[in-house]
Amino acid sequence: MSYDDNAARSELWIELLRDYVTVAIQFTQEDPIHVASNEERELVAIKAALYARALTLCQGSLLLIENDRQLDFRVHTRGVIEAVMYLIALDRDAAFVTKMKGDDYKSRQSRAGRHLNAQDFNGTADVRQLLEEFLAQGLQGAKAIQVSALLKGSQFDRLYRTYRDISGDAAHVSITSLNRHYVENPADQSAKLIVHPPLDDIEIHVTFAELGISMTIAMLILMKVKAKTDLWDEFQALLVRYREVARASTTRRHEAENYSQ
Repeated sequence: MSYDDNAARSELWIELLRDYVTVAIQFTQEDPIHVASNEERELVAIKAALYARALTLCQGSLLLIENDRQLDFRVHTRGVIEAVMYLIALDRDAAFVTKMKGDDYKSRQSRAGRHLNAQDFNGTADVRQLLEEFLAQGLQGAKAIQVSALLKGSQFDRLYRTYRDISGDAAHVSITSLNRHYVENPADQSAKLIVHPPLDDIEIHVTFAELGISMTIAMLILMKVKAKTDLWDEFQALLVRYREVARASTTRRHEAENYSQ
């Protein structure tokens, strides 16, 4: 497949994502969601916040790919997928709120211990006392959330597979991530450092497709929470376009693979 074909296909994805963002922002500006109880209010608030986080990161991903920062685009998309995985888990089980609280509490306990035990800790006596009192409360049964279990039994478990694949390129250091930046030439034993490594055709396609389906799922869940929206027709049109672009992108890639053989 030629560079021009890849560029044209990427532009179709980018145009679709721009329109997704436009509709999503309009959706957030509609009338607020009405709730009947404190429990419902908390659940709706967390779902809405997860949606806002996914949208924020989606906009960041879009800005990166518009500037041809392909690896950064892929790494940033991982955050969108993670937010949507949490949103799916919460939509499937409202009690997941308790697990999220426990995960957050356990994390804060760990951070408090690290601060208190740091060799260069220079907090005041009051700060030390607050940290000690917080640590004295113990974990109280709180457990960390296992990301691998978020979509267990879900029809969207493919998102976790992509999340794990992208994790190899995530912002933290790993041998997998470094392989993109250091390319050896066995012929003369030279090496080349690549600051902004490009993605291959399959990686670009999968990242675009998973970013699109993640935002689709997020919007569906929030529309279900809200029950009433004036943007349903626009969303349906986006969904049709997503299917068309994803299908065409997959077909072209397969044609190119067969031609190269």
